Amino acid sequence: MRGKIWTAAIAATVVVLSAASAEACSRAVPAKAVKTQVPAKGIDQDLLEAAIRVEVNYHRCRVGLSELGDAGNGLARQAHAHSKWMAKTGQLAHKSTVAGRATLMQRIKKSGVRFRTGSENIGMVHRYQVDNRRFRIIDANSCAFVSTKGEPLPAHSYATLARHIVTLWMESPGHRKNILDRNAKAVSSAIAFEPKADFCGRFWITQNFIG
Repeated sequence: MRGKIWTAAIAATVVVLSAASAEACSRAVPAKAVKTQVPAKGIDQDLLEAAIRVEVNYHRCRVGLSELGDAGNGLARQAHAHSKWMAKTGQLAHKSTVAGRATLMQRIKKSGVRFRTGSENIGMVHRYQVDNRRFRIIDANSCAFVSTKGEPLPAHSYATLARHIVTLWMESPGHRKNILDRNAKAVSSAIAFEPKADFCGRFWITQNFIG
């Protein structure tokens, strides 16, 4: 299975660093993000947002771009609301049916943040680490999955989920352009959970950039 992703792209020009400089870029996520699995309920949105921002800034650092700051609670709430709409409807889309928040620009304006430019990445990945690989179902009711080598496939931690979705985005030209946009200054990300999806549920992610 492959996590699905979509984007509204913004072009970017970047400067490539030397290998030595790229290796100096930090990818250190909060320790709690490494140790804690993302639950089906009571998701720590702040912890996930911090882990995703670390991944984004790592890739920006590797090409000589400045770090993105936190775009604030207002934009995070709008990203969360859009993720919940996608999870509820099963639609991976930038445009929703929510009055006053249907488009990206409406959602950014609704957040109250000051901005000149805005862009958005969205995605869907499974709660358990079954994307992009062949696996075997041992017991669907207890969410027991194993790789073709028999290794258990656990639920994502905040750190593995952040790295997984950002890696998917970086492998997609449109998403990559948003992440490496030299005009972007801050970012907010949020997720929602769809419990009834195959393989014990999936997460829907919205990431908003402002410049």
